[in-house]
Amino acid sequence: MNIKIPKRITKSLDGNHAVAEAIRQINPDVFGFYPITPTSYIGEAFSKYVADGDVETEYVCAESEHAAMSICVGAAAAGGRAMSATASQGLILMSEVLWNASGMRLPIVAINGNRALSAPLSIHCSHDDAYMVRDSGWIELFAENPQEAYDLTICAALIAEAKEVRTPLLMCMDCFLTTHTTVKVQLENDTDVQKFIGKPILGDHLFDLENPKSFGTFAKPDTYQEFKYAQLQGQLNALKQAETIFSKFEKKFGRLGGGLVTKEGKGKLAVVCLGSIAGTVREILKGRDDVSLVRPRMFRPFPVEVLKEQLKDFDQILVLDRSSQCGAQFAPLAMEIKALGLKGEVKNIVFGLGSRETNADDIEAFINNFKKLPSDMPVWCNLRD
Repeated sequence: MNIKIPKRITKSLDGNHAVAEAIRQINPDVFGFYPITPTSYIGEAFSKYVADGDVETEYVCAESEHAAMSICVGAAAAGGRAMSATASQGLILMSEVLWNASGMRLPIVAINGNRALSAPLSIHCSHDDAYMVRDSGWIELFAENPQEAYDLTICAALIAEAKEVRTPLLMCMDCFLTTHTTVKVQLENDTDVQKFIGKPILGDHLFDLENPKSFGTFAKPDTYQEFKYAQLQGQLNALKQAETIFSKFEKKFGRLGGGLVTKEGKGKLAVVCLGSIAGTVREILKGRDDVSLVRPRMFRPFPVEVLKEQLKDFDQILVLDRSSQCGAQFAPLAMEIKALGLKGEVKNIVFGLGSRETNADDIEAFINNFKKLPSDMPVWCNLRD
């Protein structure tokens, strides 16, 4: 193989190309792909690595996202390390197969560029696509920036493949705000990454001919519930597994500190959010000491105990959701935070749908007027009359 990165270097990369570098270093057995904005560039960049002989991956160009994930299901069931990338409507087209993948406990890794769902058509950022499949049985990670997207992609296969987990994983990054934003990204040595990841942990697979087995079989009423309970336990085990892997990654490469949930600042008002908006909140922290930033890196399974500990001393908790509530009382992240039963008062802001601009002044205005915000419904940020 032609190793392109002989040592740790820093390159100017957007999130798509940072992830493509991580996938190159992982060198999966199969990459099933159908292009969609904003993650088409992941497939394009990775296809060049395939064409140049930099990886040994079987790159399969599918006729749809549904087919792309079906290809990954077949590869993973055969004992291979399988990956894909998609976004928005593509993720929804995959959704039937997502349930198959998780139900069969196949440790597929897919990258999702969080993009608003139609209609109306938008190619810009919302978290609705990931929330739409939040109960499909997949682990969901959210990256703040291209560097974290690279780091989490490297960790993803280890989390998904762990014997106690055996569950597919969706690594999310914000459409355009992360997928197309170019920053300095530290890329690790190829050999170091490959040693960190190791060979695929095969587990049960169809090519184990001495122990024949079936995947996706019919379950009668006396067994179906037990299948789903075992699946739930596998996903919950990802909490401990991810903490362990993030800790090992930090020790090896010096990043992903904080584990499942990062906490910054010492103020008594906590702003809780997912994804790239954390960078905007961090700018607010520079000018005041009464605000803290609490950011989950994992949304599924929801890190309940870690968040209870992180948020237990806050009197005021402002949850930012890049999603509408779709008929529920609160938007998805706020619903999870409210379910923790914290002593602090939780209030919900819906912001940035379709990448509607939300700046530090907008968020700071909500912080300054926290007591005036309603407790029984979200407030929509920058909503026009």
